[in-house]
Amino acid sequence: MRQPLVFFFLLFVVALPAWAQTAGDASLFEVPDVAVDITADSAAHARDQAIAQAQRTAFEQLLARLGADSALAAKVNDDTVSSLVQNFEVQNERTSSVRYIGIFTVQFRPMATRDWLNQSGVTFTEEHSKPLIVLPIYVSANGHPVLWEEHTKWRAAWDGFRNTGLVPLIVPNGGLDDIAVLSTEEAASGDIEALKNMADKYQADGAVVVSLEGDLDNPGPPFKIEISRTNVDGSTEDPVFITLPPAGDKNAIPATLAQAVRQVRDVLEGDWRSAAKVSQGPAARLAVMVPVTTLDEWATIRRKLGSVRAIDRTDVITLARGGTNIELAYHGDLDALREELSRQNLALTQGSMSGIWVLQLTAGAPL
Repeated sequence: MRQPLVFFFLLFVVALPAWAQTAGDASLFEVPDVAVDITADSAAHARDQAIAQAQRTAFEQLLARLGADSALAAKVNDDTVSSLVQNFEVQNERTSSVRYIGIFTVQFRPMATRDWLNQSGVTFTEEHSKPLIVLPIYVSANGHPVLWEEHTKWRAAWDGFRNTGLVPLIVPNGGLDDIAVLSTEEAASGDIEALKNMADKYQADGAVVVSLEGDLDNPGPPFKIEISRTNVDGSTEDPVFITLPPAGDKNAIPATLAQAVRQVRDVLEGDWRSAAKVSQGPAARLAVMVPVTTLDEWATIRRKLGSVRAIDRTDVITLARGGTNIELAYHGDLDALREELSRQNLALTQGSMSGIWVLQLTAGAPL
């Protein structure tokens, strides 16, 4: 049995990439729904100023999306920002003799933007997370949750969003196959097993229940939103609460809900950037001993390492009977790495006497 085990190890003396890869799609550099309202001495000057302002605002949002300091946009002149813009689209506009109100979509040039960030020494990331399932629940005035039963304005707001960030979001269409996996009651009550099954169905990293309370037909009290996430491994995260001011009138409700969608996405994007803890420069490296006795055990550990976002690569250094020595290249601090490994049922511990770091499956973890 010793020879097949060594042969198996030799097959994997290669780098093990983390699951999420750097995405080269241009959609990451597209910033939609940029609103501007400019007054100047003429409509033409107001429009020119609005375009410049929309591009700068979009640049701020792009920097935040990439995990960079959005305040850097204020230090860049309009010509530099404009040079990074590939094109822009006017989604909606209104004008008067001295005023311009518009909503823009700004598309930045990916290569030029990357070059500017690198030359400016700016820390950023293009690493996408695994997809998340979004379940938009509307809680009516009588406390009845609505998810699959009918198409609400809250659901319509989610149908209209664009996947342009680092966290791909999937809103299930609520067909019979979805209802068979997850009922409205299970989603509203946070049934962990049912939410895990829904995430598994879409090969997602977790399911996010986004509950909205408020009157969808008449402006009145503020909208209240609760964001509750259940990860595919069964772990849950503390809920996040958002309160939106009431819509000014009935016609403003769709715009208010669209703003709510953007705020929820900002929360999920921020969580991803914090968890990834991507840093500029070379990754830290850690020598680790991995004691294994079977091929299945090593295959499980290898697969789980490939799902750890903080790990850039894993190199096999030496082979030995009953185990192997590897080197982890990772970003972020060691405590964060150990925490993320633990979510994959991997324990990273250091010997009190030897000082050697040891990585192994936690007791009872399935292969």
